[in-house]
Amino acid sequence: MRISMWLALLGAVAEAKDGFVSLMPKRNIAEQWTVEGMAPADAWYLTRNGEIGCTGIPNGFLRSRKTYRNYVFRAEWRFQKGYTPRAEEDGWPNAGFFIHAGETVKGWPKSLEVQGHFGEVGSVFGVRGGKITGAKRGVIVKEGRPPFGDWDKYEVTSMDGKVTVRLNGAVVNEGVNASPAEGNICLQSEGWPLFYRKIEIKELR
Repeated sequence: MRISMWLALLGAVAEAKDGFVSLMPKRNIAEQWTVEGMAPADAWYLTRNGEIGCTGIPNGFLRSRKTYRNYVFRAEWRFQKGYTPRAEEDGWPNAGFFIHAGETVKGWPKSLEVQGHFGEVGSVFGVRGGKITGAKRGVIVKEGRPPFGDWDKYEVTSMDGKVTVRLNGAVVNEGVNASPAEGNICLQSEGWPLFYRKIEIKELR
């Protein structure tokens, strides 16, 4: 057996063991995702390290080819280093994840957003008519943030309308009565170059 085939077999066994399926493309973004929004297809690309990169301008998002309802979703993301706010109110570069995404309305999908904005990371809220009860929005993680440009990690659990968000291993947000209760996973780009990696999902009952 060729070494490459053996390694591929080991990878498939490991994947089956923990139940997670990778959503990282091997050669082309289109293997796992469709490009939507104003950003052209070439704004999204694969880096030499196998990460998903994006120019950040204009706004856009990647939509998973499959829809999900009950699952555990994991992903890491970071912004390109070098950003300096011009003033305190200037905020930070924006990004994030849309979950339970449906039809696109005025550029973004009807969905719930798990915020990737550097200063408001951990927020969860409805987008374009999406709704969730009890989740927090705003600057909710004030301490222990990594330096700008370093990796953050999310683990998002969705179960029958309840959404729980872990940021870098700690539970930071939770909400119930999610509407929509199912849909696509999306990777968002909004204003600054960024990268995504280690994207995987495990479907639950």
